[in-house]
Amino acid sequence: MRTPAKTLVVTLVSLVTMAFGIAPAAALAPTTTPDYEVAAVQPATPVAQTMSTGTNSIETKSLDVFLEQSEIGNAPHSFNVSAAIAAAKSEVGTSRPTGWSAPGECIMSVIRWVEGAGGANWVGGGDPVSNYTGATRLTIASAQPGDIVQYESIDYPTSWVSGVHTLLITGVNGDGTFQIVQSNVPGGSGLVTEVDNWVPQPPSGFQAVVWRF
Repeated sequence: MRTPAKTLVVTLVSLVTMAFGIAPAAALAPTTTPDYEVAAVQPATPVAQTMSTGTNSIETKSLDVFLEQSEIGNAPHSFNVSAAIAAAKSEVGTSRPTGWSAPGECIMSVIRWVEGAGGANWVGGGDPVSNYTGATRLTIASAQPGDIVQYESIDYPTSWVSGVHTLLITGVNGDGTFQIVQSNVPGGSGLVTEVDNWVPQPPSGFQAVVWRF
């Protein structure tokens, strides 16, 4: 009778020991995250790629702006450029009276050539900026024959201050210089002159602005 009881006790002790030997191994949670789980929670797009994408967007925008500027710079004139240039050149060496709105003034001469001979719809007036209402403002890099260069005061752009000058571009040279016809140089002479290798040389405090009708 004692043998079966002893056998039963031994069996129970063995089962309990086995249970404690197995359970802890299955119940303990890992103290560190497995490598594959760390990789799974990383951002899908690294920061460097995000910055690169932003740079590409800026480059694309810059390219678009460049193309827009190029298109504006290549926009055609709305008047007969050849007729305007021919009229300007026909007056080279001649003089006219100067003074407010007098025909020998630089701006009045350019108006005579571009509007009178070329047929431009020049309806602006009043100051060196509003005078070009309806025209397209460009940089000297985009200048073409038929464009008007206006020396404009940087601090007082809408004033006819001393230093303001207007001239007509008649040609573009391969070396970056221009052919121009202008009036009233030297000042007060009312003389129409032609320069074959002209470069903008606005007085201090002025800038050369290009206008196209």
